[in-house]
Amino acid sequence: MSRHLTRRAPTRNGGFSWGRFPMGDTGIVAYRLFRRDQSGTVHFQGFTAQPHHTRAQIAAGVRATCHSLRDHVDEIDLATMGVTA
Repeated sequence: MSRHLTRRAPTRNGGFSWGRFPMGDTGIVAYRLFRRDQSGTVHFQGFTAQPHHTRAQIAAGVRATCHSLRDHVDEIDLATMGVTA
């Protein structure tokens, strides 16, 4: 199955969204993850999957990037509320 190589545009669903963008016939796929903070500002992090990556490696990379983005936005939200971690 090659669904992980097809394009997926980001959807507007509140705070988190992601998109998958293949780079032509190179086999490289860019994953773009977006999240909004409490003030509505959009934050972005990307992950690039190379052709030699397995689906499990891609999933682990995207998951790690998602967690990193979540932690970053949460730090911003906590600072906005005046809470120190």
